[in-house]
Amino acid sequence: MNTDILYWVAEEIGRVNRNAAYKLVLMRNYEDNINIRNGQIEKMLHASATSLAMNLLIDGRDGFFYTNNVQTDALKQFIYNAEKTTRMLEPDESRTLADPERYYKGDGDDLKIFDDSLSSIDPSAKLHLAQKNNSEGISLQPDLISFQTHYSDRQHQALYLISNGFQGYEQCSRCTLTSIATANGEDGQHPADGWGETRIFFNDLPDEGIARVAIDRTMRKIGGKPTKSGKYQMILESPIVGSFLQPILNAMNGQYLHGKMSFLADKLHCQVISPLVNIVDDPLIPGTRGACYFDYDGVATQPRSLFSNGVLDTYFIDTIFAKKLGTKPTTQGIHHLIMQSGNQTLQQLIANADNAILVTDFNGGNCDPTTGNFSYGIEGFYIQNGRIVQPVSGMNITGNILDAWKRVTALGNDFDPWETELLPSIVFDDISFGGL
Repeated sequence: MNTDILYWVAEEIGRVNRNAAYKLVLMRNYEDNINIRNGQIEKMLHASATSLAMNLLIDGRDGFFYTNNVQTDALKQFIYNAEKTTRMLEPDESRTLADPERYYKGDGDDLKIFDDSLSSIDPSAKLHLAQKNNSEGISLQPDLISFQTHYSDRQHQALYLISNGFQGYEQCSRCTLTSIATANGEDGQHPADGWGETRIFFNDLPDEGIARVAIDRTMRKIGGKPTKSGKYQMILESPIVGSFLQPILNAMNGQYLHGKMSFLADKLHCQVISPLVNIVDDPLIPGTRGACYFDYDGVATQPRSLFSNGVLDTYFIDTIFAKKLGTKPTTQGIHHLIMQSGNQTLQQLIANADNAILVTDFNGGNCDPTTGNFSYGIEGFYIQNGRIVQPVSGMNITGNILDAWKRVTALGNDFDPWETELLPSIVFDDISFGGL
């Protein structure tokens, strides 16, 4: 990528307002998307774009601006308008750039998260992969209502320039293949489910098997119905654990803390969830999605403990909210989250359960950020004596999110190593289910 554009923009900002500070990010993205339904191509999209994101800081005012027109004449007008708009904002003394001492110094090795061939691969190879997946699904279950395949990839590169001394470059890529099956169910129901795999490098993406998993997950839902209301042991399947953890991660954010909207306020270094839960964020592992040496502010990343034996070890506090809260900054948020796993497979967790519900999907709901009280619709399977008895639908779970996470009694070992959040299946005791 050409750094000349960024230096030209920086000079132009100085001409417009010599007192302005800035954060500039020049991005280049390549994307391919393919959708196939029942053997028919519905969409093929190739997009490539160069764009500029700019934070302009003037006398305590912080304006954010974005453009995908990086021609010189257009950028001149863009900068002029941005400066004029920023001066209209209300001043906020906390709106400053990060301390240069916290910036990444540029001494890291290649993180191995960029497939430089992705944008030059013949589109027919990507189409062939998607078509093979779709054909596999249709041949496995010909009487489906529909079988969809979605292929997508993205190649991202970005140059950073910050006026108080940071320059950086980042690059990453990912490609995803997903299958979604919809079947004829009972009593007019049309159960649907899917499966997908994501990789950093195109050549690592599986070319078979995804369709079979999607169909198996869909067919097992046929006959789903509510079971009796009450308290059950809950087994959360690995792919949805992140959704149930998200309210807690949100409550750790400086914005929520400052807004008095966090149920984790004043809980730092306190035991807030089960001692079985140990979570770290480690963005410095090469070859993993989410790996990075610096965040959007240019601040160097580092491995960080979030929970040690259920004790809250940190908050996510960036430069702005550190000033508002009168504390030291930590990090903007999660990059590559890892929960310490257990020693049981999901099948073993099920075999050891009695009067339990395996939750495989959430269907709407919410969690109050101030109290932690939640209500979520769920789908899954009722378990008795270590065996799945029936598919479950039309039920919900309610309670308090911290109370629920205190009830963790077992951890699986089945997280997907290709995800940005490595979270195994988890067993919770005494969760309230609403059904019949």
